[in-house]
Amino acid sequence: MLGKNGPMYGESESGEEVGRALQIREWGASILGLLVSLMVVGPTFLSEETWHGAPLIDRGGALWVVPAVVMAISFYAGGMIAGYSQARIRGALLRGLLVAALTILLAFAGDLARRAALGEGVQLRILEYWVGAVVAAVLVGGLGGLSGRRLAIGVRTRRQMQLP
Repeated sequence: MLGKNGPMYGESESGEEVGRALQIREWGASILGLLVSLMVVGPTFLSEETWHGAPLIDRGGALWVVPAVVMAISFYAGGMIAGYSQARIRGALLRGLLVAALTILLAFAGDLARRAALGEGVQLRILEYWVGAVVAAVLVGGLGGLSGRRLAIGVRTRRQMQLP
């Protein structure tokens, strides 16, 4: 029998309530993945943009690859966290893509704001780099989401094998 505030002691919850709890957990994992990704990308991007007064990417050369790799690792980690709670491959991929897309969008907005505040324009070459960065970030984030799901399946399998 259901009480006023839900199931009474010893009774199970309805399928709808359990489904809602799972959705909250899944979105919580996506938000955590986004925060982890932003916590690494933000400072890395800021240091790259202000390195000796000008962004590394504007100077040419290959030194900008170092912060790009650090940021790629954070896109992957954020995607893994978001994809870990997903039961389906498609869901894990989409959550990883979402985390990476939001993170790179915020980084791009930050770059545009910085350039506008300093009165700098955006060169075509820099936009080409950004397009490549967006594609790479989304790809890496999606792969991270798939890897997170695979990790979760491995953990669940090991737990089931340890049960008596």
